Amino acid sequence: MEGLLWDGPVPESVRNQMQTMEPNTKPMSPAMQDDDNNAAIAILAMADYTSMKPEFEKTVAYQKAADGTETGIRPALATAQADYLLKQNALNDARDKMVALQWQQHEWVLGARDQVAAKFGKNSDQYAATGLKKKSEHKKGGPRGPRTAKSNGAGT
Repeated sequence: MEGLLWDGPVPESVRNQMQTMEPNTKPMSPAMQDDDNNAAIAILAMADYTSMKPEFEKTVAYQKAADGTETGIRPALATAQADYLLKQNALNDARDKMVALQWQQHEWVLGARDQVAAKFGKNSDQYAATGLKKKSEHKKGGPRGPRTAKSNGAGT
């Protein structure tokens, strides 16, 4: 079958696309991570695995030196995941502390508003300064119009 293999040079447009590809920044799904981990374990366990491309050799994924130092993608990933988990926990703790203090301030404001109302009255400028409406600014409830048969639920 002719035309399936390309023996000529790579066209400039294809070369430019290959060089300008953006790295993925979206986290992988847990299922995809599990698949990759299982595949990496299987590949690293293959005694006869070798790659024609150096960037896919086993040592790129994992290598353990004589002194016990581990290098490669897998140990670096494990370290990054542990670091992320620690920082996420610290972030969660900081958020919980912030939320607790927000509610503590809210409770204080509610109590202090009650004290302002008791001391200065609900129609005072001090009461309005706390963000509440003066009693005199509320809409007055006036007399209602006469009830008709239609408005009191009796049908036509």
